[in-house]
Amino acid sequence: MDTMANDGAARGETVRAGRLESEVYERLLEQIRSGHYTLGEKLPAEKDLSAEHGVSRPVIRSALARLREDGLIVSRQGAGSFVSGGGQSGSDGYAPLQSIDDIASYIEFRKMLEVESAGLAALKAGPEEVVALEAMLVSMEKSVRDKTSTIEMDARFHVRIAELSDNRFLLDTLQMLRSHMFFIGKFVRSLGVTGYRQGKISMVSEHRRIFDGIAAGDPEAARKAMAEHIEASERRVFKGE
Repeated sequence: MDTMANDGAARGETVRAGRLESEVYERLLEQIRSGHYTLGEKLPAEKDLSAEHGVSRPVIRSALARLREDGLIVSRQGAGSFVSGGGQSGSDGYAPLQSIDDIASYIEFRKMLEVESAGLAALKAGPEEVVALEAMLVSMEKSVRDKTSTIEMDARFHVRIAELSDNRFLLDTLQMLRSHMFFIGKFVRSLGVTGYRQGKISMVSEHRRIFDGIAAGDPEAARKAMAEHIEASERRVFKGE
């Protein structure tokens, strides 16, 4: 009888844990869908979620695992979990970034596209377009000095270079990746690394070198500067540099 009672109690605990996990999953899912947690935003730590929802940390881990499986969050060891999207292709034509491997592939894809985009921009940009591009860069430099967000400006700068390439397929592809650009920017910011502000300063300096190549009409210099910028961005994402 004792064995049967113990088995029944164990089954009851398993059912209760499963119910709690589903409840927490649904709450977090609603918070993501409602915009309470936005794309690229870091979720609270497990202990904080445990306190907020009044459940154990194993229950929180199980709920987070379901969110990862659904492509709603991506986790980085030692850094936490970040909102990544809805697990399906969005209106921009590309699926959300759902894992660290996805982020690595995305950066690799950006490098393939944007190195040539910068080279074409150097060949095709006219004087007025160069002046307008520099104005964007100056605004970004001011934003860094003022310690305000540069995420939107960064995306616009890259899309503008694609426009200057005068290749609509390059431009369309970069525009489709805008939400991914925002995600990566927020992801790096949410890591809270000590060198985040220095990383922004470095990023703007890298943009300046890309601009210099375009302004000089030097496609090789522009390509080299863009390649170095994206490689540096990759280090900021994965190594916190």
